[in-house]
Amino acid sequence: MSIDFLILNQIKKLETEAEYYEKNGEKDKAYKVYEKIAYLYEEAASKALLQSTRELYLMKAGEYRSRINATKEKINGDEPDYTQIAKSMIEKTNLTWDNISGLEKIKSLLRQAVGIAISKPEKPVKIDPPRSILLFGPPGTGKTLLASAASNSINATFFNADISRILSRYVGDSPKTIDSLFLLARKMSPSIIFFDEFDSVSLNREEKENIGAGLIQKILTEMDGFRKSRDFVMVIGSTNRPWALDEAILNRFDYRIYVPLPDFEARRGIFEIELGKNNFEIEADYDDLAKKTEGYSGREISHICKKAIMSMIKRMNPDIENAKPGYKLRIGKITKEELYKSIDDTKPSVSKEIIKKYEEWNKEYGSE
Repeated sequence: MSIDFLILNQIKKLETEAEYYEKNGEKDKAYKVYEKIAYLYEEAASKALLQSTRELYLMKAGEYRSRINATKEKINGDEPDYTQIAKSMIEKTNLTWDNISGLEKIKSLLRQAVGIAISKPEKPVKIDPPRSILLFGPPGTGKTLLASAASNSINATFFNADISRILSRYVGDSPKTIDSLFLLARKMSPSIIFFDEFDSVSLNREEKENIGAGLIQKILTEMDGFRKSRDFVMVIGSTNRPWALDEAILNRFDYRIYVPLPDFEARRGIFEIELGKNNFEIEADYDDLAKKTEGYSGREISHICKKAIMSMIKRMNPDIENAKPGYKLRIGKITKEELYKSIDDTKPSVSKEIIKKYEEWNKEYGSE
């Protein structure tokens, strides 16, 4: 069992504990748990083998450090610094389109949308460029990566705004947080605001719930408003449950783009990016690995690669558990058996029934 798996499992338990304290108004106890979580993410980052994994863990640690500050303010009865909260959502990204395997049609659409939005026509014609895009599809298909690459392609300020976290962290203050977010995005334009888990504040009348209604109304108002602004701000939303979104939300998006599970070429490319481009040698054939992972998401394939790498490290370094600072980590070829076992141990999470549901929704509501 890998070290980061053990740490992440511990973090999951602590997150449940912190949520319990938050719900019961025990902010001081929640604050102490957040400190433990931030420390564990930093520890996981120090032990991560891949740079991308290390950056992800450090980002998570930063999010919890921000949450600690917000919790301190609530304990002290201070008004939160909404501008600082908005700044904490800014992420530096070096991700390029080439870092994303497959999805060529979608990448082309996003490049066109961003290109039109930042361009100036040579004649005095009125163009209403796309300013809002909804990416929908199964979990782990690269929606966040696409938004990040779009931002980096025009050197824009990238705001990663997870709606469910905004709701849980700033309950009652979420509309003010959104107000500051859009204000800062205009000041730091060109900007792309990425709203993850858009369905978490769904106004779907069939579900008869209005959780986060104030927040979503504020977002929709801002989305209407920035179209009149000369400052370039684009909103990219993502959801794994597009059918949970109300028409009032759907109609605000210029494009609604389906991001499917990776096809054969994309799966092959993900294995090459995760292994070959990170200088790992493998005994297996990339085509064979792609065939064996039909129905898997990009995130699941990435997880398969990480597990195979850990198996190789354990085989090459049987004394790793007793390692001291300066220990020389031996790296060998990753065997077929290690890769195949990782595939067998990782089951695809998206069923054929759900894929059919996405495809049917795309036919009715998708727009490219």
